[in-house]
Amino acid sequence: MSEPVSAEMTFTVLPDDDRAAAAARLVCATPGAQVIPHASGRPWLVGRWPAGAVKVAAVGRTRVAVAGFCPVAAGRLERAAGELGDLSGLDRLALRLPGSAHLIGSFEGRVRVQGTASGVRAVFHTRLARVTVAADRPDTLAELIGADVDESLLALRLLTPWTPYPLRETPVWRAVRQVPPDHWLHLAPDGSERTVHWWSPPEPALTVEQGAPAVRDALTQAVHARVTKSEVVSTDLSGGMDSGTVAHLAAGACRHLVTVRTPQRDPGGDDALWAGRSVERLPDAEHVVLAYAQSPTMWAGLQGGGPGTTLPAEPPYWVRAGARFADVVRAVAARDSGLHLCGHGGDELFQVPGTYLHTLTRTRPWTALRHVRGRRALAHWPFAATWRALADSRSFADWLAHSARQLGHPHPSPRVPQLGWTPPLRLPPWTTAEAARAVDDLLHTAAQRRPEPLAAGRDAHLALDGIRQKGAVIRYAERLMAAHGVRLAAPYLDDRVIEAALAVRPDERGTPDRYKPLLAEAMRGLVPDDLLGRATKGHYGEDTHDGLRRNRAVLLALFDDSELAARGLVDDTAVRAALRATHADPTPLMALEPTLACEVWLRSLSRGSKPSIAPATEGAA
Repeated sequence: MSEPVSAEMTFTVLPDDDRAAAAARLVCATPGAQVIPHASGRPWLVGRWPAGAVKVAAVGRTRVAVAGFCPVAAGRLERAAGELGDLSGLDRLALRLPGSAHLIGSFEGRVRVQGTASGVRAVFHTRLARVTVAADRPDTLAELIGADVDESLLALRLLTPWTPYPLRETPVWRAVRQVPPDHWLHLAPDGSERTVHWWSPPEPALTVEQGAPAVRDALTQAVHARVTKSEVVSTDLSGGMDSGTVAHLAAGACRHLVTVRTPQRDPGGDDALWAGRSVERLPDAEHVVLAYAQSPTMWAGLQGGGPGTTLPAEPPYWVRAGARFADVVRAVAARDSGLHLCGHGGDELFQVPGTYLHTLTRTRPWTALRHVRGRRALAHWPFAATWRALADSRSFADWLAHSARQLGHPHPSPRVPQLGWTPPLRLPPWTTAEAARAVDDLLHTAAQRRPEPLAAGRDAHLALDGIRQKGAVIRYAERLMAAHGVRLAAPYLDDRVIEAALAVRPDERGTPDRYKPLLAEAMRGLVPDDLLGRATKGHYGEDTHDGLRRNRAVLLALFDDSELAARGLVDDTAVRAALRATHADPTPLMALEPTLACEVWLRSLSRGSKPSIAPATEGAA
């Protein structure tokens, strides 16, 4: 097979003023850089992108650009540029654009740069040669300014299950900042910057019946607008409702559909059964099943800094299954797929966390009583613990401070309802005292600033936090897949799809007696009814254990004089003890994942990581 043509896109945005000349010289010195100028002739957008990935409208001295996937007509961009009275006027366009793209404007010496509400498209900024410059990735800016890793922020990445808002959107590179996804960045002529709010979630007021048509339209458009009759398209087909829906929407709209299913060792899992039913309904597609015996296991491919699964931007998100993801990339690229559609984001939109009960109890108590009874019966929640969780009234800021005090505590029982602003945040037992103090300080400092939550209710806040987290995951995976010439897309994370789903009340989106009722209703008639009726979700506990057994020697070697230990963040002896231990439940192993991610990332920096997809030779079953 010939060498793939990279689908990777990266760019830097410069202010429109002579004071940015020194910064522009540094940015434009990148070999092979493409340059789009301001109306003044000064460099505006500088980077690399495939043909057609950046669309620009120029009207007078105004410029409006979209970078990424955005099926917007040139005339619409030109009208927006011609009607612009100030940069805030782009809000109207931003709130209507389909797809997933950056929106960038240049108007009378001022510049606007924004990503998407999901964070799949993100904006970062730093000071370079005494002006602020922006980019679509943090490592671009870190390289320009010679930034070091902030070890306190790296310690924060050891948290399980994840680093919470607002701290997660703080890059691990010193002096590099991220713009919140619901804000845009304003670059002034004098080289200064500020952020401006542009997006809010819709009021969740609709029933499933009222909201399903909008979800149907938005999701169908998100898939069909990406797919062309001239292109080979691939999709995941795990057997779940999310990926199955995407596969069925893509079928018939492309020249050839390739579906891919990764192996599952768990004998109790029914993913293969449900995936088989989709295969029967898609007879014209090519269905690829990656056999377990020939595929990388969990935890494979981490020697030498995880080549092909690690980027300089930040620690990877899929370190446990990174080699499997790389295996999928190779499989679809070998079949000439130019676009891979995934189902990520479906859980965040349609599987509502139990925290909705906390809000529902305060807004519609009689409805809440029925839902609480159903959830208690399903999850075996004790009455007293349920009552305490529902009665908790701490603010978001107070919850962050509370979380800081709980970092070293044991994980709570799964039978205890967790209805807080975040899941229980824990540091692994191998975290050093110095690293734990750093994380404690960061959480307490964040709490003292009294940040507003992403939404008034805990359920809506957690939904948006989960969407942003998944947006960061897809942003990372996109770069890995682009290096192989394949574009990755997550239709569920398009802003218009998110808005359609979140307009439905949480108690309607997630009931105790139905699985993803909103998605099922929205896709009725487009996806077979029995596939929409699945009420189970695949788990990979046995895969996790088997991968640990097969790759234990490699993992142990990572913590023989580890980079994290050299920086004073972990105790290697304690990590190695955890790797050697026998774990009846895979839950404790999840604490290893962020630690491994940070370790392989630090090692990748020393070897100069590039997003190439190299086969994982060890760890095959």
